[in-house]
Amino acid sequence: MLAAVVSDLHLGTHSGADLLRRPEVQARLFDALADADEVVLLGDTVELRDDSLAESLERALPFFEALGAALGSRRLTIVPGNHDHRFAEDALRRASHLGLEGRFEVRPGDALEPVVRCMGGSPVVLAYPGVRVREDVYATHGHYLDCHSEAPTFECRARAAVERVRRIDREGYRSPEDYERALAPIYRLIHWGVQPAAVRAAAHAGRRLVRRWERPRAAPGARVRFGVPAMEQVVHNLGIDARHVLFGHLHGHGRWETRSGVELVNTGCWVEDPVSISPGTCVLVPDDGPPRLQSVQ
Repeated sequence: MLAAVVSDLHLGTHSGADLLRRPEVQARLFDALADADEVVLLGDTVELRDDSLAESLERALPFFEALGAALGSRRLTIVPGNHDHRFAEDALRRASHLGLEGRFEVRPGDALEPVVRCMGGSPVVLAYPGVRVREDVYATHGHYLDCHSEAPTFECRARAAVERVRRIDREGYRSPEDYERALAPIYRLIHWGVQPAAVRAAAHAGRRLVRRWERPRAAPGARVRFGVPAMEQVVHNLGIDARHVLFGHLHGHGRWETRSGVELVNTGCWVEDPVSISPGTCVLVPDDGPPRLQSVQ
């Protein structure tokens, strides 16, 4: 078995920074996935913070139609992140408990249902907050690291505000539910803020101000520098029992060894912007041996 893990596609961004809207880049990705028995989309697959859910999906669905044709009967596993957290919310509302490897049914009316329909005959699995790709390989988007990162980003600052309001102990993160309690309200606020057309322009103006504040504080590589130690903390707090932990979120790529001997592998991203590093990468997970970080560009 060979699994291919791809993260941070951000399909349908207003800025046009998402590389996979370009047919030639899409073709190169599908070539790289040709031998994979399973494909894992590891969060922030669709940009759901630019427009209404319907409009965002309209721009993204042609990619899923093409991906379904390329995969055929091979499985697609979708692990939502922070920008597409809405894909997980329907299942999370129905769940009585959230563990490390939740696998959920996509039901009619769920936000993710149009994606499942577009995949044709390809089986689709929704997993959250992560999935075990191999016995010793665990994959998650990585947004939980914002609870430990001191990076100068809006979401890290907003998380700190939620901690104060909800009286969350910074040392009290021990389960996925603990992380969701701090982060999910931020994701819902951002997502629902762009749903009504009447307020969308104001929401976009607010985001531009945030980006203007973040940009001079976010030199290339800064998110990785702050994020890797924070991800190590997440692995420790959640007791993730794996030799290799794959994650995205930082828009960088690389591999690092933690003090406990866990290898962290960042999967990279598929957007071109001032803080992304060498976009166009994925991770291939063979039957055995370390996961392979591969450039597709």
